[in-house]
Amino acid sequence: MDIPLSPAEPAIPYPADGRAATLVHQGSRCLVVALAMVLLLIINYEVFARYLFNAPTVWVMEYSTYLVAAMTFLGAAFAVARDGHIRVTLLLDALPARGRLRLDYLSAATALFIALVLAWKSLEFVHGEYTAGTRDFGLMATPMWVPQSVVALGYGFLVLALALQMHHLAGTRSVTRTTTGGLWLALTLTVLAGQALDGWPLNTMAGLGLIALTVLALSALWAGLVPTLTLAAFVLPPVLLYAATTEATPAWQALALVGTMLYLLFAGVRVAFALAWLGLLGVVFWLPSPTVRVLAERAWSAVHTFELSAIPMFVLMGALLVKSEASDDMFGAMRALLGRVRGGLAFASIGAAGIFAAVSGSSLATAATLGRVAGPQMLDQGYSARLAYGVLAAGGTLGIMIPPSIAMIVYGSLAGVPVTQLFIAGIVPGIVLMLLFALVVLGWLLFDPKAAPPAHAFTWREKLHSFRGVAPFIALMACVLGALYLGIATPTEAGAVGALAALLLCRWRGTLTLRQFIDTLEETALVTSFLLLIAVGASQMGYVMDYLSMPAQMVTYIRELNLSGVELLLCIVLAYLVLGMFIEPISMVLMTMPVMLPLIQAVGWDPLWFGIVLVLLVEVGLITPPVGMILFVLEGVARGRTRLQDISLGALPFVVAMLAAAALFYAFPGLVTWLPNAMTSR
Repeated sequence: MDIPLSPAEPAIPYPADGRAATLVHQGSRCLVVALAMVLLLIINYEVFARYLFNAPTVWVMEYSTYLVAAMTFLGAAFAVARDGHIRVTLLLDALPARGRLRLDYLSAATALFIALVLAWKSLEFVHGEYTAGTRDFGLMATPMWVPQSVVALGYGFLVLALALQMHHLAGTRSVTRTTTGGLWLALTLTVLAGQALDGWPLNTMAGLGLIALTVLALSALWAGLVPTLTLAAFVLPPVLLYAATTEATPAWQALALVGTMLYLLFAGVRVAFALAWLGLLGVVFWLPSPTVRVLAERAWSAVHTFELSAIPMFVLMGALLVKSEASDDMFGAMRALLGRVRGGLAFASIGAAGIFAAVSGSSLATAATLGRVAGPQMLDQGYSARLAYGVLAAGGTLGIMIPPSIAMIVYGSLAGVPVTQLFIAGIVPGIVLMLLFALVVLGWLLFDPKAAPPAHAFTWREKLHSFRGVAPFIALMACVLGALYLGIATPTEAGAVGALAALLLCRWRGTLTLRQFIDTLEETALVTSFLLLIAVGASQMGYVMDYLSMPAQMVTYIRELNLSGVELLLCIVLAYLVLGMFIEPISMVLMTMPVMLPLIQAVGWDPLWFGIVLVLLVEVGLITPPVGMILFVLEGVARGRTRLQDISLGALPFVVAMLAAAALFYAFPGLVTWLPNAMTSR
């Protein structure tokens, strides 16, 4: 995955004197930082209590699930303030500043509408659970309305954050108009809360109309008539398209869904909100009896899974590893080992990337860390920029192939494949990819020897001395993978153990202050929130698709085409290549799984094997122009020493190698399945 390397600055910061904005931002921030810290502590407590004292708890698994749900929804407002929600920026980047500002305003207003709907229905959902007295099936038998209340509270915070962002983007300076807008929003929230709690006579369509009127009224008060009419024109095409296809065949409805998705994504609407929009429109126009409350129920069920608790822990571990700065020593060790070979730094970068990937679980963290360490050294010693940053881009993709991997955790939770088996299955493909990358470098130097300087040999004393830098990574790998494969900890618990070990490593090296530790907790909460909100949006969209049997219809259609396995794989590869050019990789996995899972089940492919192939295709998206995320990360850490164009061209030979790996894994599936099957049979 694909985490930011440090908390991002807000693209549209709140005004310095915005007390309400500061309150929402800081309140959400403090809550999620505390939740991340508590999650780290209680999971490690469970591991040590069970393994050292044979005193397992009965509450950690249940409460960990609740904490991740709370982090997801309560962190949504924080992510808005930090401009952390993922979106497609291809069109936005091509616009002048004023045009981008207008689309940002439309995006915020659109997100405000869906957040208001979900806040209303979430409150109704929680109140219904309270009235019914529903309890969890776990040993604690927790009243479900207690943890589920974070859904309504989180969407309430999100409404306030989006309203404040929308107000700021409108550039309003009038106290009267600002106050009037705030009162209008408060009145609407009061009416919706009254209906949700006491059953005021407000049916779904009337409520949606009230919310739409509220957003337009706020727009008119804060921005004026022209932006309001633009907003109405912006949301009208999807509404009309869904309304026109109410009685259409599933094929036409699927086309309408895809068209609306592309329309919203390229207009800059955040992925999580765009997917929720698709779910809302489908429920209202395509289902025979619209029940918008189901979107709130799906929001809770999408994150009420213990396996997802691994995501914040592995994100935290990767962030702490970046802070440890141990990667400098580790790269130095690989450079000393391979110094005698021409292009030794390029080969060393591949080896270092594999080692770092084995403990970080993040492609962006791997690429950025090595980009800062290895990139300047290769340029200073005379490597061509294309080779230097091309190999770093390829090495960065190993972060989500070599276990642990957040992408594998996401896939495993959706496909029902044990994460431990996915981790084991990724080892051999990861090594194969490293060998293929090395062959690309070797071929590059055969055709262009000037791309790298002559070799520089190191003495055995220097090599042995440099290997001290590898020791921290070996120790960390032993903590994470040892705890996992020896049965000491589950994948979720292994992530928490690794995060604690990374924290101790940082303290031992003296590279982490209290302020920096809080920054890593913020980053963890931010990434967890925006990633799992995308999972929520995908679940809401998936509900409509499942209800209308769209995946089953697609499977039937593909069967009728009588495609061979190779032809089907080529279609899937092509689809992911196109999607990878525009959509963030984890978002791509979450959006496509409702279709892909029934498809692979229908054709009889092993979901374990397909999970590794899927991760490989997602890796390709990370270095595919025009929006490969690793390419932008490397451009940023290069600090002007190379251009995005050179990085993209340097990455292309490695893209070919990765596609060759996909063909290899199809021809020899045992490369993926042999090791997990061998370890399972023991």
